[in-house]
Amino acid sequence: QDGNLDLILIDFGLSQFSQKPEDKAVDLYVLERAIKSAHIGMELLLNKALQAYKEGGKDAENVLLRLEEVRLRGRKRDMLG
Repeated sequence: QDGNLDLILIDFGLSQFSQKPEDKAVDLYVLERAIKSAHIGMELLLNKALQAYKEGGKDAENVLLRLEEVRLRGRKRDMLG
């Protein structure tokens, strides 16, 4: 088509709603892992999703800082099995 992509997310929050930055960061981490596992060329999609979150998310800066911590925990868990 015209080359523009529309990203529509569905949040399967398992009947839980949370405003905690930690919970939001974990959700972003799960999304990130899902996108990265879908295809190697999906990095652009991930970057656009995170940029959109940064621009429109409430408390986005704090959540993205937490995301870095969650990533580190995830890497450590992957290393240790």
